[in-house]
Amino acid sequence: MKLIDNISQLKTNKYLIFKKYLRKNKFLFFLTAILAVFLTVTSCGDDDEDFSDTGTNLSISDIAGSWIATSATFSAPEHIDILEEGGTVLLVIQNNGRFTFTLKYPGEADEVSTGKLGFDGEYLAVRFDDDPEEASFFISLVNNILTLRGQVELDLDQNGIEDFGILELIMERN
Repeated sequence: MKLIDNISQLKTNKYLIFKKYLRKNKFLFFLTAILAVFLTVTSCGDDDEDFSDTGTNLSISDIAGSWIATSATFSAPEHIDILEEGGTVLLVIQNNGRFTFTLKYPGEADEVSTGKLGFDGEYLAVRFDDDPEEASFFISLVNNILTLRGQVELDLDQNGIEDFGILELIMERN
């Protein structure tokens, strides 16, 4: 019986010590709880906030609209001229930076990619909806001709494996 009383007394002592500790450190516990809630709420924000609508020389409003490629090449292990092979490349950019990129080949299903773009200095920053990694593209707009060049992964040979290479697009307003 003495053993049970000792265990009971030990539990009571631990409880009283913890209760005293809580009383003395209420402020620290309260502050920690508030900080945890704050960090949880702010870490769940929109990832698009890091995109700027304006770059060094261009802004989203300058490039918003529908574009069609007059030249489209993909250089991976081999050089592919997309237009020469019968393909069509379309790019639609909304004023909020959302875009739709469509690659069409006759007799095949369209390959459509969507995402969000913005600027990082002089480069166009692109985040595809199906890939959280951000890509950077060289961009220029001269006399209503849009040029984009950057590293992407595409499956142009339809073998189910995306090849890493450089996509260069020269586009005019559609």
